[in-house]
Amino acid sequence: MSDPTVVGPGGGEVIGDAPDRRVEILSDPEEMHATWSRFGPRRDGADLHIHRDHTDIFYVLEGELTVRLGVEDESVVVPAGTLARVPPLVVHGFRNGSDADVRYLNIHAPGVGFADYMRGLRGRRTVAFDQEPPPADGVRPATEAVVGGDGFQADLPGLRVTLLADVEAVAIAEAWGEPGGPSSPPHVHDRHVESFYVLEGELALTVSGRELRAAAGSWVQVPAGVVHAVSAPEPVRFLNLHAPSCGFGAFLHAFDDTGDEELAAGRADFDQHR
Repeated sequence: MSDPTVVGPGGGEVIGDAPDRRVEILSDPEEMHATWSRFGPRRDGADLHIHRDHTDIFYVLEGELTVRLGVEDESVVVPAGTLARVPPLVVHGFRNGSDADVRYLNIHAPGVGFADYMRGLRGRRTVAFDQEPPPADGVRPATEAVVGGDGFQADLPGLRVTLLADVEAVAIAEAWGEPGGPSSPPHVHDRHVESFYVLEGELALTVSGRELRAAAGSWVQVPAGVVHAVSAPEPVRFLNLHAPSCGFGAFLHAFDDTGDEELAAGRADFDQHR
């Protein structure tokens, strides 16, 4: 068990930094790897490929990202504030098709070596990773990719949560919190990693009596087995990620019904307890 980490804006492990591209590794536990990227106008990204054993996710922070889908190479523009989820065996690629910079998070769940693959690109060496060119057959239809959220929204006093993705490998929600709204009681996850990315405002995390503050642009990661509580010292908007999901989607539905985290976790058999 290790301590929670806070990676401040621009503080990730830099893989490449040039006028038209910057990439930082934010997270690399085996459950989920995450990077932050900036691509300049008309900058190409990855050619068409598949992943056999993991889910590939993009969340656009600023600008717009063009995701390429299917063997037909259909272009789908993903605007800021939108998540795109690509399941295993769906052909995809991406690029910046616009005349402005794009900034986005890229999440691979489970990680299956993605961070080391990116480090290999920096060092110009080959590193094994679950990625290959589109095969002649055996792919899944492009329609299985999802752009936008799953549609469920929970509204509580001082807190609004929208579920963006809920698959076995990872669950992601976008949350808006107000000062004085419900703060999570101290709790622990035994079987999964919980992470946060602060989009606006500031998030506070309390661990072992000490408080960590995370400003906009920060990544926060809480390993399994660490007791923690989260609060909003000011209006805040953030992503909340659970890898693997361990029943988070069902928990969110139950929480919307009860307003009680402990009761909701029990009803949903979610990996959370005090």
